[in-house]
Amino acid sequence: MKTYTVLYAEDVPHYGTAEVEAGNDAEAIAKASAITDEDIGNTANDPDHCSTVCKRIVHIQDADGNDIARDLSLDAYTLIHGEDKRRICETAPALLKALETIAAIPLWGEPIADQALKDEFIYSGEYDAGENEFNPSGDTESTYLHDAVQTAREALETMQGQPSSTASEEGQ
Repeated sequence: MKTYTVLYAEDVPHYGTAEVEAGNDAEAIAKASAITDEDIGNTANDPDHCSTVCKRIVHIQDADGNDIARDLSLDAYTLIHGEDKRRICETAPALLKALETIAAIPLWGEPIADQALKDEFIYSGEYDAGENEFNPSGDTESTYLHDAVQTAREALETMQGQPSSTASEEGQ
């Protein structure tokens, strides 16, 4: 039987209180947020070992010191670093909605499961009920493509922290 060395890690939150004097709520928030790394390290010094997060295996090494695995999560917590990664996490629901919207668009020759949509296209002559397939006109395809591109652009603008251009276009 082989022997392996496992390096585990978990992050232990530390707590501590301080008082700030301020003329109003906004000033109190600004002063509290301006704490230095050194000061927060000296203030938040009460560990809460019962509330650890980011439990993980840093690495597993074989008897020769070779890594056989790295960065294995042992709980549902993750660390994100940087504003760009935080924005991606916060935008995930919008990106998922964009993908779902785009993926729901029927392609030429595909059957349509939504009966109301199928009936609408049968009525407009863009669905062959006998063959059970979608045969859109150029206008319908163009509209779907336009909607898909707009949905994707809105999600990307949100992710990149830019104001959505769709709102200004709709006001025209």
